[in-house]
Amino acid sequence: MKLPLVFLALGILLSGCIIFDKKSEAVTFYQLSHPVAAAKPPASGRTVFIPRAVVPSALRRPNIVLLDDTGWVRIEDAHRWIAPLDRTIPETVARHLTAATGFATALQVPAEEHLVLLLTLEKMEVFAPASASRTLFTLPGMANPDTAVLVVSYRLEKSDGTLVAAKTYTQSRPLKGRTPSEFVQAQSANLADFATELAQGLRSAPPSP
Repeated sequence: MKLPLVFLALGILLSGCIIFDKKSEAVTFYQLSHPVAAAKPPASGRTVFIPRAVVPSALRRPNIVLLDDTGWVRIEDAHRWIAPLDRTIPETVARHLTAATGFATALQVPAEEHLVLLLTLEKMEVFAPASASRTLFTLPGMANPDTAVLVVSYRLEKSDGTLVAAKTYTQSRPLKGRTPSEFVQAQSANLADFATELAQGLRSAPPSP
């Protein structure tokens, strides 16, 4: 009598797995776009260490969060980041910087002398102009003058902690639609612009002691 019960339990478990897999297939994963890494690190003689970024608590989740400047939040359960933002932002910036400057970048503390780039994500949101219906939940076909806003603070230090530069960078881009894919595309471009400006400062930074 026990054997049929075992088969029945296995059947329930397996059917549960199949349902879970079907749900998983419906999830779309996104990553911030960046240059493809070179096969060999550039030989520039300078290394920049970029640790994990500081990210607002509302954005520290696998889901893509559409957050506006008034506090409206839409969490996209079926649209998720391929990796946590506190890791993907430094990686994205690192690849842009390497492509723009030829400096080697590292996400773990390097053995050689290096500069340290500390990133704090202040905002990564949708800015909607003031109106009676100022909300992330808009009807299809409505006019969409919204923008994707990125605010990043950075602190560049020598390896001994000496401050080289510190600044808060703000960039925004029009959104074609208030969707996760449009949001990721716009924020990828914002982050690329931030890295371009940061690269100019890195070129003039003094070498680490």
